[in-house]
Amino acid sequence: MNPDILSTTNDLQTQRFYHGTRAELKPGDLIQPSHLPDLGERDRMTPYVYLTPNLDAAIWEAELAIGDGPGRVYRVEPTGPVEDASNLTDRQSPGHPSMSWRSREPLRVTGEVAEWTLYHGTRADLKPGDLIQPGHTPNFGNRARTTPYIYLTRTLDAATWGAELAVGEGPGRIYLVEPTGPIEEDPNLTNQKFRGNPTKSFRSREPLRVTGEITDWQGHSPEALNAMKDGLKRLERLGVEPMDD
Repeated sequence: MNPDILSTTNDLQTQRFYHGTRAELKPGDLIQPSHLPDLGERDRMTPYVYLTPNLDAAIWEAELAIGDGPGRVYRVEPTGPVEDASNLTDRQSPGHPSMSWRSREPLRVTGEVAEWTLYHGTRADLKPGDLIQPGHTPNFGNRARTTPYIYLTRTLDAATWGAELAVGEGPGRIYLVEPTGPIEEDPNLTNQKFRGNPTKSFRSREPLRVTGEITDWQGHSPEALNAMKDGLKRLERLGVEPMDD
């Protein structure tokens, strides 16, 4: 058997898969390979439907999908074999996670992701119960100022960037957090390069409470990290400041 193809037996029973879209679906609905209005013109005629075990990738897919409804992320199960699509050049999305598996058979919706884990990336050494206060040096712009907001995200990828780019000398850390006050979408990322809020980044004027730490996260490649740092330096040279007044 092709090592890049998972059968519908025990291999799939150990995986949790997601699918991002703007379609309104319910448990038991089938997502057909021929029904791909949210993947763009290049994929309309392909006999595949895409899925991923990476929740962040499904969030991006939902936010980038065409249509007017809200982006939705569903838990799905394949009804047939799935194959690895991560090496396909037309599916790779530099700079953010992308859908990594595909199938010629429908996906069955088992539920919708409605409860979200919230993360904060930093270099501070914290413990559960600690409060992360607003008033820190921003990751780009004038470093002599502080921001009146504290930032958080639903995606581990965005929190990873926060940990890697945070000011300080300690190792990057990613914490599970809960807001103690209202949160709003981060305007520095929402509707900027991409429409919507694909990084699921938010901010608050109230502290975040640490509830735990993610210790097994994987950092970005040195090439990606250097490219991000170069981009932030370019913003500084252009005098671009964070929108946090």
